[in-house]
Amino acid sequence: MDLFLSTFENKIDKKGRLSVPAIYRAVFERNNTSLYLFKSLTKSCLEGCGIERINQIVDAIDQMDVLSEDTLILQTMLSSTQEMKFDNEGRIMLSPDFIDYADLEGIALFSGIGRSFEIWNPAQWHPRDTATRKNVRNGKVPTLSFAHNLRQGNS
Repeated sequence: MDLFLSTFENKIDKKGRLSVPAIYRAVFERNNTSLYLFKSLTKSCLEGCGIERINQIVDAIDQMDVLSEDTLILQTMLSSTQEMKFDNEGRIMLSPDFIDYADLEGIALFSGIGRSFEIWNPAQWHPRDTATRKNVRNGKVPTLSFAHNLRQGNS
């Protein structure tokens, strides 16, 4: 399974073109799929993924009560989704709406989060990252089974 990991910063040119990190582009090329971007529902950033992730969301909607709040939330996310095309230099064209939503100002930070990634204004991402790391040092560690095993010295 391909994953999106690490962080990268790239410039956004005056036309709104943004170079996607080569390691991320390679995931889309290997899987012969497009990149999809959408406005995050919970953060001031954009989220990017492949068609498999979009299909998971559509499949989830198909299993839900059509009138539920959860369905509305996922439909709202899909309504902002755009399929992005890479140019010959590995760039995508961000719409003014996307640039405004994520408050991007000439530089975008890509943050890999596993099966998807986020695109942030670095001035908003760095303090969030610092605060999260501080919280972990102060004992706010997720209660995941592997995290529990690591704290106990098990692997």
